Amino acid sequence: MGKIEYIKKGQCIWCLKSKPEVKFYTKPHTIPKTLNSENIGFDICDSCNHFFGTDESNGVVSYSIDKITKEFFNVHKFLLSTKNSDSWKKFKSQFFRYYHTSQKLKIKVDYFRRPSYANEFTRKFKRGIYNIFLQEYHRVTENALDEKFNKIRDFVRYNNGDIPLHYLVSSNGVRINEDLKKPIQLPFNEYTIERIDKMGYYDFMMTGLFFYLSVTDDAVYNFETISNEAKNLIGSGFVFTKLIELKRIDQIDFTLRNWNK
Repeated sequence: MGKIEYIKKGQCIWCLKSKPEVKFYTKPHTIPKTLNSENIGFDICDSCNHFFGTDESNGVVSYSIDKITKEFFNVHKFLLSTKNSDSWKKFKSQFFRYYHTSQKLKIKVDYFRRPSYANEFTRKFKRGIYNIFLQEYHRVTENALDEKFNKIRDFVRYNNGDIPLHYLVSSNGVRINEDLKKPIQLPFNEYTIERIDKMGYYDFMMTGLFFYLSVTDDAVYNFETISNEAKNLIGSGFVFTKLIELKRIDQIDFTLRNWNK
């Protein structure tokens, strides 16, 4: 029996190379495996798949895009989960130290002392979010090869240009309840796909954190509409307080530093 090829179109959604120039034998988890082990994509070549999951040997931030993305969401899931006095013993993180008496985290990578590190770290997190989006979009629609996603390709795969990522700031650590035992999913249905086509935006919530992605050029023309939508979600400000463009990862309350226990 031959190897399984993870293909539908036979062209990589990231580098745009096709068989036989590239191979498609590596199983592509569209969402990092520790966040969702079930969703397996296709049309992501072995080279690109390897790139996203591999630490760099040089550069300002050596951690891979996948590692930064999954680390932050896994840590956030841990903080939202029910814990006891032994929970800290099971906690493992390359980026954080957990203090079980106060149930708080402190970042341990060289983030706050070096602006260049903070900027690159945040940039890799953003690239990780857009990476998940395009791979999941293709898994559902098989249409990620469309040229309207070229900016995402350039940004995520080749670190060229920039794409804004907007975030609804949480109010005092309040979170919308989610079943933390279920694999993380990005919802794609007729409404969300039409919204991408017409507005250029995709929004989703992951472990209680709400993001707006600018996925096509149309997004810039529809920001006012998205901003008004966000104002409606904010309402009285009990759950969310404002919509911001993410510039630094510590603008997100991953560590629940404002959560009043």
